[in-house]
Amino acid sequence: MKIIILGNCCKKSKQNHENAVIAAKNCGVDEPVNIGDTMEIMKYGVMSTPALVIDGKVVAMGRMLSVEQIEKLIKDRL
Repeated sequence: MKIIILGNCCKKSKQNHENAVIAAKNCGVDEPVNIGDTMEIMKYGVMSTPALVIDGKVVAMGRMLSVEQIEKLIKDRL
């Protein structure tokens, strides 16, 4: 499973990444990759960050997720 966090420019994006790292660890999957480059983010069709991508699919955009919310999204795809 590959998890990508899009956005790294604001407090919400940074917190979203921290929450995703914790959630991934709790679920036993690899640590998420963080992408902050605007051009790379746009390749996913994301216009509002923070965003969460799991296995190439954007599953959340424009809002920060809690650890629990991210864990649920991960477990739904295991």
